Amino acid sequence: MSTKKDEVGNGSEMAPAKQGRALMPGVAAIVDEFRQAYGAERVDAAIAAGQRARREYQALLEANGKAAADRWLRGQRFPHGCFHAAEAGHEVGIRRP
Repeated sequence: MSTKKDEVGNGSEMAPAKQGRALMPGVAAIVDEFRQAYGAERVDAAIAAGQRARREYQALLEANGKAAADRWLRGQRFPHGCFHAAEAGHEVGIRRP
């Protein structure tokens, strides 16, 4: 499996996308099918939206508590879609309430 050298690494670290595929092979297979059916650009936009929402939700959760974070998440419209998947204790994206 190929690796991607990061800015300060020695090239032995696996790129996040490759690492995710290795940790979640079932999800990776489904994502591949989605990309074929709906186009990579559309699927990748939904995955990116889910990851951004997950980071924002976590920041709101830490700063303002669960009620505020849940309220924010319920109000999001995600015009490009939103993605959530879990496998073997790993998650990508965000589960909507």
